[in-house]
Parts: sequence; structure tokens; C-alpha cells
Amino acid sequence: MLKKIILFLALISSNFVACIAADSEKTLSHNLVVNSFDVDEIAGLPHPVCTLSLAENNDKYLYNYVEGGICPVGGENCPYSAIMKLNGKITILKQTSLKNNTSVFKNDDISITTTQKPNKESEADEEGSDVDAVIVIKTKNSEIKLNMSGYCGI
Repeated sequence: MLKKIILFLALISSNFVACIAADSEKTLSHNLVVNSFDVDEIAGLPHPVCTLSLAENNDKYLYNYVEGGICPVGGENCPYSAIMKLNGKITILKQTSLKNNTSVFKNDDISITTTQKPNKESEADEEGSDVDAVIVIKTKNSEIKLNMSGYCGI
């Protein structure tokens, strides 16, 4: 009987620890790390509208920030979203507002505010232009401000 009670308590305590570990994975740390990624990693993104990179990202096929419509498998509407890889995990945030050149994107844990302006050194064409952007990422635990550049267009 004592063996059964000990086994029962061991099973309950191991499940409790697993639940705590799972919850802590969802919480972003105080130190956000912005990783680069390939747009092919994003399921349901048929065409990126904006592709931005940090200055230290020298790989022209990897980006630190992407915007575009994420289309579900059913083919319903494709909500316009911002995509970043934070602390090694792809993070998708839906656009909640757009005013002038400033967009706000949110999910349950993070908000991103992106302010874009045309790059002075390049010329815009009918499809898009090179842009400079300031991206502010806010979580419960931290806030970081990043300067990026790249291309936005159709």
C-alpha cells in the first residue's frame, strides 16, 4: 500500500513540474534575442510585403523582420502580420492598427510598433521602395528598439 502511495505522489509531482516548465517556455526572457530567418520557414506566407534586416545581418536571403498576409490552410482571409524570430522561435503578430507610416502588431505576449520611412538613397518605383524602419518590441519584461532597413513593396 505504501508503495502505491509513493508511486502516486511521484507521478503527480512529475506532472506538476512538467506544467511549470511548459509555462516558463512561453514567457519571453528579459533578454530578447532577435534571430535572422528565411521566409521559407513561414508556413502560409505566399509573398512577403516587407523584408527588413539589422545592419549586422549580412546574408541577403535571411531577414530579421517580415510583414505579409499569413493565409490559413482553408484559404480564408489572410490577416496582415509581422513575423520575427525571437529567442530562436518564430513569432507571428497580427496587425491591430495602421496610421501614416506606423503599424502596430500584437499577439498574447508581445507588441511591435514599426515606423517606416523611405530610404533617402534609393528611388521608389511603382512596386515599392527601400525603407529604413524603427521597430519597438515590448513584452511584459522588456522593451527594445531596433533600427532596420530593407524593402517594402508588392
